[in-house]
Amino acid sequence: MVRTISIALIIIIATLGAMFLFSRFFWFKQNEHVAVWLEGFALIFIFGLDYFNRLDEARERKSEHEETIEQLNLLRQQSEAAKKQADSSSESLQVLKAQAREQQLRELWRVLPILDDLQGQVRYWLSLFEESKWNSVNQASRIMPAEQGAVLVQAARHSNELWTEVRETFRMISNADYQIDRFYSIAQPSYRQDNLVTGASDNLRNAEPKLTRIAGVFKVFEEAERKSSQIET
Repeated sequence: MVRTISIALIIIIATLGAMFLFSRFFWFKQNEHVAVWLEGFALIFIFGLDYFNRLDEARERKSEHEETIEQLNLLRQQSEAAKKQADSSSESLQVLKAQAREQQLRELWRVLPILDDLQGQVRYWLSLFEESKWNSVNQASRIMPAEQGAVLVQAARHSNELWTEVRETFRMISNADYQIDRFYSIAQPSYRQDNLVTGASDNLRNAEPKLTRIAGVFKVFEEAERKSSQIET
């Protein structure tokens, strides 16, 4: 648009200039055909200049169009690369989540046998105390499992309430362990303190229903975790 206006201005200026020369100089009045030819050449030159300008504009527009297409293609490639990276990251995240859940499930499976064994130990000692057969045993055996920390970790994963109940129950069983150990630390049965047996029996009797409830919660927890893991896979 700007170039078209410029060409029009040049034509107007050339025409006015020719009119001025024709009116001012006598030679041009005597040789008007020369002036007409000069004006014609000027017009041809102007239109030729306009033609080449239009060619330049066309080439420039084509170059801009090609550059725009190239930029769009580059943006599309970058977008596809970003999408692939995002999909890969999402897939990796899903794999990591699945692995973490599988590891947690394995830890939960490790806890269930610990609780089963602990229940068996508690029932064994309660039966001795209830039947007054504690002197038929020569030495104490530890009731609390060595891996009690694993049970507390999994209980905390479930809820604060379960973690608190497990900790209180383990405290009772640990107290019973201490009392039983002190009772059997004396070699002569006649010198042993029966109040230690009474205290251990009370602790285990109070802990036994709590332990049963805890084991039941853990079994339900394990079933829910296993089903959730199967759905994700």
